[in-house]
Amino acid sequence: MIDKRLFQLTAKKPLLLLVCYKLINLLLSVLLWFLIAETIDSYIQKGTINPAVLLGGGLVVLFGKICLSQLTDHATYAASTNLRLQLREQVMAKAFRLGNSQAQISATRLSQYSVDGIEQLEIYYARFLPQLFYCLAASLVIFIVLAQFAWQPALILLICLSIIPIVIMAVMKLAKRILAGYWQNYTNLGVKFHENLQGLSVLKAFNRDRAKQQEMAADAEKFRRVTMSLLSMQLNSITIMDIVSYSGAALGIGLALIAYQGEQLTLVGVLMFILLSAEFFLPMRQLGSLFHVAMNGISACKNLFDYLERPEITYGSQQLTEELTSITAKNLSFGYQNQGSILKNLQVTFKKGQFTGIVGKSGSGKSTFVQLLTHQLVDYQGEILWNQQSLSNLSRAEINQRGKLVNNHGYLYPISLKENLLLAKPTATEAELWRVLEKVQLRNFVEQLPQQLAEVLTENGGNLSGGQRQRLLLARALLSEAELFIFDEITSGIDLASEKIILQVLTELAKDRIVIFISHRLYNIAHADQILVFEDGELAAQGSAEELAEKSAFYRDYFAEEKRQLEGVVIE
Repeated sequence: MIDKRLFQLTAKKPLLLLVCYKLINLLLSVLLWFLIAETIDSYIQKGTINPAVLLGGGLVVLFGKICLSQLTDHATYAASTNLRLQLREQVMAKAFRLGNSQAQISATRLSQYSVDGIEQLEIYYARFLPQLFYCLAASLVIFIVLAQFAWQPALILLICLSIIPIVIMAVMKLAKRILAGYWQNYTNLGVKFHENLQGLSVLKAFNRDRAKQQEMAADAEKFRRVTMSLLSMQLNSITIMDIVSYSGAALGIGLALIAYQGEQLTLVGVLMFILLSAEFFLPMRQLGSLFHVAMNGISACKNLFDYLERPEITYGSQQLTEELTSITAKNLSFGYQNQGSILKNLQVTFKKGQFTGIVGKSGSGKSTFVQLLTHQLVDYQGEILWNQQSLSNLSRAEINQRGKLVNNHGYLYPISLKENLLLAKPTATEAELWRVLEKVQLRNFVEQLPQQLAEVLTENGGNLSGGQRQRLLLARALLSEAELFIFDEITSGIDLASEKIILQVLTELAKDRIVIFISHRLYNIAHADQILVFEDGELAAQGSAEELAEKSAFYRDYFAEEKRQLEGVVIE
């Protein structure tokens, strides 16, 4: 019911204040009922009423309850606001620390955790938990008050009250079967919706939109039924709690009347039992009504904290004392969990002023290899050296500053072209921006735009062609002035003219940088200084194009297969 991690992460003071305000409000109610009981007793016994005491006391209590209501609302708002801010900061900080590591989750699921998950947790923290602690304290306070008049009926009320938490716990055990994966199903539904929305044009093109719509509707209906089952169980449990509450209150009042008839209880005492019996069960009854909120909050809490506790990539604290001139992988092997070995015993060296091409079929380990070189994946066997320094000993800032991994998944924000470029180097001047645009042959295009550098892009560069978008991403990467550049399939899906421009830029860049270029196509890297051919996680061939053509049968077969594929495309 309570996750200790929530209290370790958040402030306890707002929660404590909420419980205190509720308890003070209860004590004021007890005082008001006592004044009313005393007034009725005075009228029956003496035939007199002191209106000043009743009116004055009533006004004081009323004013106090109004003030406490305002304070409670303020404390609830403060508790929920602080929790949401703290958790969202924690989640986003965690997301940036995880980066593209194995432990990272999809962007869709991350956004759901950050929005819906935290909203559910906020309701759980700001409403359910204060009510849980309050009802325990309130029941004890009312029992102590009533026990001053007659302890036997008060004890009966307390025993009846204890049945309600038993009902709640029983319902929770029954609900576990319904709630198994409840929050997970909810987030999965959101992920599917986002995926279908993103791929809507593809679904339309292949006339699969109706099928996906029906599939989505079936999933939504399944989730609706689970939710309705949960709400039905909650309503049934509330009915049981109402029966227990009203029966307990009636029993307590009946016993109090019997005690009054036997002159074991004063009139004030019996009136207090009548007035406070309902108040005795009300806090626990309200707690039961928040059951659905609690279960959602518990599910969200577990998922959020499981994400926050995911293992992060560890970095060292050292820095390179000179420019980066070489990268060496020695006996490098790596495998994902439950997937076996992906890379096997690689021996490779990359040098400054050298253009290295990496080629291989999908799944051969190319992208995994370069992620290891930039410390985005860890837990490998062997050694990776930047110059003669172990990569694991270098600081995060040092790695990020000196090395850049650029792929075709780069994102362009719906802000100005200039602002997108400045993400790589906030201090860059306009002259530098124009210079880097000229390198990728985008200067003329940008100069013809109505607002030039101030031109606002649509989401992910939707108002650019594929080639323009990829060259703009390349320009942003060049602006960072890194010493290691790794380009992963950045020429896939673009026009031949843009592809030629990008390859020219990379060749020029490789004169004074370490440049690694991944491609499926050998013709893209035919003039590379060094070519690495990957097959099933192993280095099948290594050398220049001329050397490989002479000594590597695998390279020749790969080249011949690619040529046949290209000819087939042309013929078609």
